[in-house]
This record gives sequence, structure tokens and C-alpha cells, in this order.
Amino acid sequence: MQKKRVVLILIAIFLVLAGIGGTKKVVEMRQEAQKERQIAFLQAHEKEMTEYVKTSGQEPVEKVKYFWETVKVEKGMAFSPKFLTIRVSIFDKNGKCLNGFWISIYVDDINKPKKIKWIS
Repeated sequence: MQKKRVVLILIAIFLVLAGIGGTKKVVEMRQEAQKERQIAFLQAHEKEMTEYVKTSGQEPVEKVKYFWETVKVEKGMAFSPKFLTIRVSIFDKNGKCLNGFWISIYVDDINKPKKIKWIS
């Protein structure tokens, strides 16, 4: 009788731990899919972002390079909306790197973006 109880407790513990591990994996997969959607959205709006970068600075910019692997969700201050950031480098007409920096893209829905609200 005591042996059965121990076996049942061990099985219950195993099932709980397996459930936690499975849940963690599902969350990781969901976050990966969300990041892929965000990157795809930004790539689809690359022209709009490039126009912003080219017109926002002092130097004449010929080319903008995006580092897609750096896309992440950020939050400024308390109660401010979350936004996407991406690292960029800008180049002149001779191909010389002028600068590198991060731009912030505020979207309508951080999880499933459909529209850019503004860029800064």
C-alpha cells in the first residue's frame, strides 16, 4: 500500500514537471513566431523606414543597412506604449559608413503589427 502511494506521487510529480516543460516550450515557440511576424512586418515597411532615416539627419544618406536580427520589443517609461527597435547603419554615396544607431518603430499592435503609427 505504501509503495503504491510513493509510485503515484512520483508519477504525479513527473506529470507536473512534464507539463511545466511543455508549457515553457510552447511559450518559446510563440515568442519566436511573434518575433518572425515583427521582422516580416518591418521588412515589408523597409521603404518607409528608409525614407525616415534618410530625411531625419544632417548628412546625405545613400544607403541604409538594417540588422534584422537585432529587432526587439522595448518599453520607454511607465504607461508608455511598447515599440519595436532595430539597429541600422547609414552610408554615403561612396559606401563609407557615416553612423550606426537604433530607430524606434511604434506600431498599432506589438504582437501582430499591421500599421506603423510613427518612427523615431
